Amino acid sequence: MRYPAGQQTGSLEVAGRMIPNEIAGKYELRGTLGSGAMGIVYDALDRNIERRVAIKVVKRPSPGDPEGEEAHGRFRREAQAAGRLAHPNIVGVYDYGENAEAAWIVMELVEGGSLKDRLDRKERFPIPEIARIMEQVLAALAYSHARGVVHRDIKPGNIMLGGGGPEGSIVKMADFGIARLENSSMTQIGTVMGTPSYMAPEQLRGETVDARADIWAAGVMLYQLLTGEKPFEGGFSAVMHKALHTEPPPPSKLSVTAPQAFDAVIATALAKRPEERYPNAAAFAAAIREAATAPAVAPGGFPDAGRLPGLDSEATVVGPIAPTPRPAAPTPPAPPAVPARKAPVGLIAGGAGALAAAGIAAFFLFGSGGDGRQAEQQRLEQLRQAAEQEARQRATQAQPPQPVTPPTTTADAAPATPPADTQAELERRARDEASRREEAARQQQAAEAARQQEAARREQAADEARRRAEQLRTDLAAAGAAMAETPCSLISWSSTGTNLTLTGILRRGDEAVLRQQVAVRGLSPEAVQMQLRSFSGPYCDALDLVRPYLAAPDAGPAAGLIGNSPLAKGELLRLSVTMPPYPSQLYVTYLMQSGEVAHLVPSRAEAPNAQLRLGDPSGSFTGWEVDEPFGTDLVLVFSSDRPVFAQRRPVLEKAEDYLRALAAGLKAAQQQKSRVAVQAVLVETVARR
Repeated sequence: MRYPAGQQTGSLEVAGRMIPNEIAGKYELRGTLGSGAMGIVYDALDRNIERRVAIKVVKRPSPGDPEGEEAHGRFRREAQAAGRLAHPNIVGVYDYGENAEAAWIVMELVEGGSLKDRLDRKERFPIPEIARIMEQVLAALAYSHARGVVHRDIKPGNIMLGGGGPEGSIVKMADFGIARLENSSMTQIGTVMGTPSYMAPEQLRGETVDARADIWAAGVMLYQLLTGEKPFEGGFSAVMHKALHTEPPPPSKLSVTAPQAFDAVIATALAKRPEERYPNAAAFAAAIREAATAPAVAPGGFPDAGRLPGLDSEATVVGPIAPTPRPAAPTPPAPPAVPARKAPVGLIAGGAGALAAAGIAAFFLFGSGGDGRQAEQQRLEQLRQAAEQEARQRATQAQPPQPVTPPTTTADAAPATPPADTQAELERRARDEASRREEAARQQQAAEAARQQEAARREQAADEARRRAEQLRTDLAAAGAAMAETPCSLISWSSTGTNLTLTGILRRGDEAVLRQQVAVRGLSPEAVQMQLRSFSGPYCDALDLVRPYLAAPDAGPAAGLIGNSPLAKGELLRLSVTMPPYPSQLYVTYLMQSGEVAHLVPSRAEAPNAQLRLGDPSGSFTGWEVDEPFGTDLVLVFSSDRPVFAQRRPVLEKAEDYLRALAAGLKAAQQQKSRVAVQAVLVETVARR
């Protein structure tokens, strides 16, 4: 594996892979740690100092490959960024090299895998372990930020967990491939770079980022450690929409193990505005330590609700008092034997006594309080009177007339006993009444249960309808944002929550691409209205350049063609323009099929919301007359609260010169935070109608 003496460039083939000679001569390759489209990472041994290392090798891009050159620049930037950092929680970089065929970084070998590997296995971490991991991540960030390096791609896949001591794994931060270096020309402004789920709002918008973008990403990672879920899920457009416009549920709402104290920590770390987040990594780490040691708060608001203050393990728990069972109705004593010869009055009296006993039994049976008891007593009194009447009738029919007997004294009178059939009838009626009441109670309970089930079903259906409506709104917004980024187009979108409307222009033939996106996203074709005009012409570079500045439909400038289209030879080009609601400069540029650009309005100051008609003849101005070559031309209408060009543009120039100057002007406007907006109008011209 050594290269021949004097040979300094080239590669050797080892195990079917091309290895740069410079690596093969110094390092002993022991295996492959990973591979991908961009390159390979080797497990190697530095022979000179007997140190195990990891070597990342990538191919050099071919000449004229802009994407490959950018990837190579990121690779070199990773070496530069990590090379200036020496910290226990950052993967060390020992060497960098490249030749005509490949480039490589020699770095510290971390054994143990990444944090992503453990999260992918659905592994959950206790709060102390989460605090310890985040403490080390934020220590690495504090160190790199202090030295002017913003990582810009903090995520579990770039957090390595090496073998540690008794306190756990050692965190090692890796992959500074898209890091932003202070005083470096390598940083791209206006380019979205990073992993969408962990990107801060300003990073998603392609704006210049600082250390607070890493604070956001670390906050996303903390959220994932606490709940097992990312706060913003989905494809790029969906994640962008959620990160810019929605708030994730607090961690304590998703995980019973997440202390409520972390809700406020996450809210600050994931604030939409950078100035509202933690000012630095050290402040973030301090907030995590405080939340991890804060006393637990129960839903009722009492610390450590699982154990009330002042109660030991043997303390009596006071609970609800069980209802005392009501004693059963006393069984009336058996009536004494009645002498055979007694007057019918004794029978009647005995029947009344039995009724009274039945009334007492019913009193204890059905309850002793309220209106129900009073009604029951009335019913029993009616039964008693009916029984007495029936007893009298039976006694009259059964007994012949008796001679008048002197009245007996109280001492001689025997206790009266009701007829057996009368008492049995009363008991039967009491049982029937009790059964009726029980059946009515069961029916009422069943009806209430059915009512509750129906209410729950309706609420569930309403929740499902709301969920589907919210999902549709999200899907339509994500689709609109994605379609607005279609190359060689200038498309604006609006959504009502149930329908998506696209307006603007795009290259002819790309309508099918948009319809395919609608189908792939599972949207109904009827829900997406496309009010688009297509064109053929050399306008893609111009449209891609001005797309970030497309005016909102309800803002300005708003521009349109006056008259019928197409315009025939000799007719005048006239435009209607509504300016934005602030003082601004107006620019009107005419791009032609021939590759030339005419500045119809090079620069003119206009008042807020001004309503303009451009192109009408006035004085010595005879208007913009249509002439050959005919076809499809493009008019760009700009407004800016500051001048876009440092110098006035010529009336007619080549398109490439104009676009070069426009790109520089837009970049300067972005740095000065100027408000720039553009609208496009297609102009079709023909020799005759």
